[in-house]
Amino acid sequence: MNFDKAIVGNCIVSAEDNEINQIVLESILAEQDLPFVIVGDGQKAVDAWRAITPKLILMDISMPVMNGYEAIRAIRAEEAGTGQKVPIIALTAHVLKCDKEKCKAAGADHYLTKPINPDLLLETIAVILSDGRPDYLSVVA
Repeated sequence: MNFDKAIVGNCIVSAEDNEINQIVLESILAEQDLPFVIVGDGQKAVDAWRAITPKLILMDISMPVMNGYEAIRAIRAEEAGTGQKVPIIALTAHVLKCDKEKCKAAGADHYLTKPINPDLLLETIAVILSDGRPDYLSVVA
């Protein structure tokens, strides 16, 4: 993957395989001052994380090639022992308490359900980027 060097360490990676959801996320993220990259599967999300060290990752859970759980676990495994931890917001249509717990167990810091509430997403992003708190938000839209 080739990325503009200007975005290294200064962007949001959004992993989403559904074209309509990609358009929705692009529309929401375009309101931010930070650049963003949208990728179509979990493996590409891991590759983007390695290449550009984003400030935040939005991770769809149900994706081809590598699902969101696998991608989050892969990122967390590589981060282990480095002192680094990128905030990850799990995005999913699965709304049961056990689904939220699966996201947390995989290593997600935050959890939002689809359809995405733009205001809630932007508020969550603002909280994360303003102080970097890694606490797990119990957010269900």
